[in-house]
Amino acid sequence: MPNSSQLSQPQHIQHQSECILQQETPSFEISSPHAMEVAKKRRDMEIMVEPISISTPRADDTLSINSDRSNEVASLEASPNKSRRLYIMRHGERVDFTFGTWIPYCFDEFNNYVRKDLNMPKKLPRRQRCPDGWQNDSPLTNIGLYQAKLTGEALLECNARIDHVYCSPAYRCVQTCMSTLEGLHLRNKFKVKLEPGLFEWMAWYPDGVPDWMSKSELLDADYNIDASYQPFISDTKLNECVKETTEEFYIRNYETLRKIIETTKGNILIVAHATTLDTCTRQLIGAEPRSTNELRQVIHKIPYCSLGAVEEMENGGWKLVEPECLPVTHSKNPRFEWNVLTAT
Repeated sequence: MPNSSQLSQPQHIQHQSECILQQETPSFEISSPHAMEVAKKRRDMEIMVEPISISTPRADDTLSINSDRSNEVASLEASPNKSRRLYIMRHGERVDFTFGTWIPYCFDEFNNYVRKDLNMPKKLPRRQRCPDGWQNDSPLTNIGLYQAKLTGEALLECNARIDHVYCSPAYRCVQTCMSTLEGLHLRNKFKVKLEPGLFEWMAWYPDGVPDWMSKSELLDADYNIDASYQPFISDTKLNECVKETTEEFYIRNYETLRKIIETTKGNILIVAHATTLDTCTRQLIGAEPRSTNELRQVIHKIPYCSLGAVEEMENGGWKLVEPECLPVTHSKNPRFEWNVLTAT
């Protein structure tokens, strides 16, 4: 297992094709040429799949009383009747995007996990194909868990009502969902329904559906999931979407949401991915699916644990509304190397 002293300082990495913004991703130094090639490919894919942040502040990143609002967005004051609401949330900070190539450094020759940073989980649950299963199914950092719990606590303080909970099967989403419910004091009330139809764009996964943890593994790890739930889109069906276009991706997420809405009553919490906040709501409010480039622009503005909300109108349509709770915002905190103090 490589030594933790091989951790490097954050570096700029830019995706070779369509990455329009530079990212800073702390990563581990790799010694062999093959490992370097694998790590570079993984980092490129990380930036393409879900952007972490934007390296320079934007005007709309700052607090402003007069911040711009879409014409489709309604204020809380415009919805006093508390109509049916859907809350759609992105997962929290993930280990792989925070630490880069982490698996070779955190598992010994017997596949025992050892964390190398306080922001890494103290322990990981048992799963098949460990540690390889974590490659495309990253856990959250401790900060990620805290982001989710803060969001849940904020929803509780705002008296937000939740009647049903659905979640992408990705482990980072399951963790986010449970921590959010913990903040809401609802962790033991709801059996979370895992819905593969809510997963992100399959074009990012040319090898097929990631090797998610099974329902039995999640139950053994004390995650309160609904083992009897039959998803609208199965893993097998999702595997057929590997070559889906951007429009087909929008349609898949939207149709999944429509079926969830039609088979439930009351408010719904959905925990999934950065794209989900747009792909699930775009057609619901009567807009057309975005192009690939437009989607990339949008997801750069959807940080960890972003929470979107849509509300049902009297005519049966839906509109985007401002969520009751505040967003969670914080700065980067790059890795500290103690030996910088020894420099002469």
